[in-house]
Amino acid sequence: MGITEITLTTALLLIVVASVQPLAKRSGLPFTVVLALAGVGIGLAAAWLQRHRVADQVSQVAEAVIDIPVSSSLFLTVFLPILLFQGAVTIDARRLMQDIAPVILLAVLAVIVALGMIGGAVWLVAPMPLAVCLLFGAIVATTDPSAVIALFRDLGAPARLTRLVEGESLLNDATAIAAFSAFLAVILTGRDLDFWMVTESIVVGLLGGALAGFLAGRAAAWMLERLRFYRAAQLTIAVALPYAVYVLCDHYLGISGVTAVVISGLVLSAVGRSRFQAETFRFFQETLEQIAFWSTSLIFLLAALLVPRLLADATLHDFVYLPVAVIAALAARAVILFGIFPLLSFARVTQKVTTQTKTVIIWGGLRGSVTLALVLAVSENFFIDPEVKRFIAIQATGFALFTLLVQGTTLSWLMRRLGLDQLSPIDRAFRSQVLTQSLSSVGSSLRSFAGRYELDDELVSRAIRPYNERLSRVAEDDSFAAAISDRDRLTVGLIALANQEKSLLLQQGWSGGLRSSLVDRYLLSVESMIDAVRADGRLGYLRAARRPFRQSRWFRFIAWLHFRLGIARPLALYLGQRFQFLLINRIIILELIYFLEFRLAGLLGDRLTEVLGEIVNLRLAEVERHLAALRLQYPNYARELDHEVLERFAYREEIEQIEQLRGAGIISEDLARDLRTEAGSVHASSRRRARVDIKATTPELLYAFPVFAAMPAAELAEVARKLQTRVIADDAHVFRRGDPGDGMYFIASGAVEIRIDEEQHRLGRGDFFGEMALLDQRRRSADARSISYSHLLFLPRAAFDEISIMLPEWREQLAEVAAARRAVNEGRQAEREETDLAGPEDKAEDDPEDRPDSPGAEVVTLQDAKKNRDAEGG
Repeated sequence: MGITEITLTTALLLIVVASVQPLAKRSGLPFTVVLALAGVGIGLAAAWLQRHRVADQVSQVAEAVIDIPVSSSLFLTVFLPILLFQGAVTIDARRLMQDIAPVILLAVLAVIVALGMIGGAVWLVAPMPLAVCLLFGAIVATTDPSAVIALFRDLGAPARLTRLVEGESLLNDATAIAAFSAFLAVILTGRDLDFWMVTESIVVGLLGGALAGFLAGRAAAWMLERLRFYRAAQLTIAVALPYAVYVLCDHYLGISGVTAVVISGLVLSAVGRSRFQAETFRFFQETLEQIAFWSTSLIFLLAALLVPRLLADATLHDFVYLPVAVIAALAARAVILFGIFPLLSFARVTQKVTTQTKTVIIWGGLRGSVTLALVLAVSENFFIDPEVKRFIAIQATGFALFTLLVQGTTLSWLMRRLGLDQLSPIDRAFRSQVLTQSLSSVGSSLRSFAGRYELDDELVSRAIRPYNERLSRVAEDDSFAAAISDRDRLTVGLIALANQEKSLLLQQGWSGGLRSSLVDRYLLSVESMIDAVRADGRLGYLRAARRPFRQSRWFRFIAWLHFRLGIARPLALYLGQRFQFLLINRIIILELIYFLEFRLAGLLGDRLTEVLGEIVNLRLAEVERHLAALRLQYPNYARELDHEVLERFAYREEIEQIEQLRGAGIISEDLARDLRTEAGSVHASSRRRARVDIKATTPELLYAFPVFAAMPAAELAEVARKLQTRVIADDAHVFRRGDPGDGMYFIASGAVEIRIDEEQHRLGRGDFFGEMALLDQRRRSADARSISYSHLLFLPRAAFDEISIMLPEWREQLAEVAAARRAVNEGRQAEREETDLAGPEDKAEDDPEDRPDSPGAEVVTLQDAKKNRDAEGG
């Protein structure tokens, strides 16, 4: 069969695929089931025509259909990688992580249990060795979810149910194919069945494939980020990735290529979106979806064409073992879903899965293309006994046909019987609110449209009447108030805000200037907000929103590098990224306030909108507090970032104007392309990569310190040049008792706790500490520890001595504060000694304000020292 005949046959099969779509829609059956029926029918018809020789031309067409070169390598190497990759990229990897335990159970443990139970059950009744029966179990253990997922989406099944089945489908192929390869090797080598060796082969293949896929996905993400403005190059990398990964792993490294493809796709799903421009990512998804549709359709159609050939010499006696395999397969899935899942739910490893959902997952385990591809791999192998090949071909093909023709055709009926096609109670309650808003909008818009074009009022009234009648019926429905508690409505509102935040983040107009790693971090933060809302309501939402502001271990390490070793570059990069994160976070939160007032208020009501507004404003205050501290410390960098935001907005506006003119047909595509290119080049040339200068300290910042408030501008500028910035993590020591007095510290932002013996004093912004060791020329007499994320200004001893000589009155001010602090400390010490000598009754009468750990025990500041001096002078 030449290339011309192959091309023509493939084109005709694609036409059949296009024709089957409306037929599946009308029949209510899954598209893949109808496609499989069509393939079987075409195969039977071609075989009949070839056998009876109706006409030469017709016989040639029948021979072209029958002799089309279909092999297992065509399925596994050409179609399967892109199909699995598309599924992995499309699924929300972050949401999948919520159900990772049940997904792994379904995809790995369930496959192992299924092949064991199916193989063992068939071995008990069939005259075949155990290795052959287990090979058969591995072939039929893999499920094809495309029919089920399509049906779920058509019927509006719960999103979690769809996600569970999608996640299972991504990984169970890898497990089943790894097990298939292990058992096939046992049969080909003629060795005794060694379960330890088989298990080792499966585990090594899966783990090796997972590692290779992760590395390949990260490498692809790195390349995509470098090619952000080259759409064609990005798409080429993304489409080539699954084939390169599959072939390298499966044929050269000897590990699971299917696992590698799936994991690389999941990595791109998690981090790839931020590497693409928004419109490029949409086009990328649409392209993959179309390629996957062709692949799925041709897989099912070509596999179905093979059914008559595989069952050519089958008899009724050959199907005696089929019911045993079917019952064992259903029982194996039931063992996992009804035996293992409740234990995981009880241990809070995974969310609860309802009985209805479990039932549908059990019945929805259809077999299809991969099963038939593995059957072909056995039937094509010349080193396998013919009886074994016949047994595998008949049993596995019959099993696949049963799941498609019996389970696939009854799945829709089962879902309706179990009520899984119904909206959730919250969605049903919100339905009336959405309809009220949308129907009211339709009526007003229709009248405005009719008035603009002077249409007949009677026709307008007739057109509006059905909408008004529906609006009246909806208005009588009080299910919104009756069915949903305030907590549920608040949960819905917070989830809507989080989803809108994610949508805003992925708009390149706002996030285009952020590093991809920051966008990924922000997305993870938003996903954690959604999870926290479902678990703990508003408190969980606020806790998750504050989580990005906490100090990570990495920050503690680079802060230590800067503080102890003077290595500033990693900390400067971190602070720059933190600055950008806060700036974009603030902009997006302001957009959320607008979204809440003008989009959600009509659905949620005034009272709930007010509560949500308070929550969002709490987030805004938190962000602005952190941002204000950084703006005070690094004003020049803050201005650079503000300028970048304005430039990005201007660029986006320019591109939108060009697109509007092009869409209206005012300018040609050539002119639009030229204008876009010019705008892009101007925008790229004007972008500057600003960096945080940790060493920079401005005189304006020093004016915030009372000790510098009266200092002349020239001397203040000289002091600013001598100060060094220290960024201290939460709970990190600035110095310890007994350390050399190498300098003093001024708190630009944050808080520091000073511990003197058993007393603890807290200092905040504008305070200073460490001056006593310099004035007294001795070692540190206290421990100083940062109790928040703190920016400190460090004045070395040499600079302190120089300024003291230059400004003796400044040194006198510090000496006054030091003396007052020393007096307070000595007074505290005396009181403590008296308390130690007093009896228990006297200790109980102590004023709580005088206790060392009381909030009232504060260190003396410059203002306190001045008050004491004025009082003594009076």
